[in-house]
Amino acid sequence: MRFSTLALAGAFVLVAGAAHAEDVMANTYGNTITTRNTADGQTGTLLFNADGTFTGSVTGADGNPIPYPGKWKVSGGNICLTPTLPPNTANAPGPSCSPVVSHNVGDSWSVTNDQGMTYEVSLSAGR
Repeated sequence: MRFSTLALAGAFVLVAGAAHAEDVMANTYGNTITTRNTADGQTGTLLFNADGTFTGSVTGADGNPIPYPGKWKVSGGNICLTPTLPPNTANAPGPSCSPVVSHNVGDSWSVTNDQGMTYEVSLSAGR
């Protein structure tokens, strides 16, 4: 099972409209972030909650989704994700941070996280 996308999943970032300047993540609540690792094509989704938690999912080698919970925080212009994985999970990533950039539902962009992983990211309406 590959968890490299977890570290990056946090690597893409997001967003907010001017009306939500106090909470740069406000535009993501109730919506879906989709990621694709440009190195290996692995895809994932992130669902952010206002309480600082998220639910992520990556596509496993068998093509089935592998869900995982985690926590997020915005600090110093970055969003940092900390996935919560069972102990002794092979290749489990540590926290991953990416710059926070303002986007709207329907936008697509690329982002490189602090581990040098680049992702194609999109923000779509609904969960």
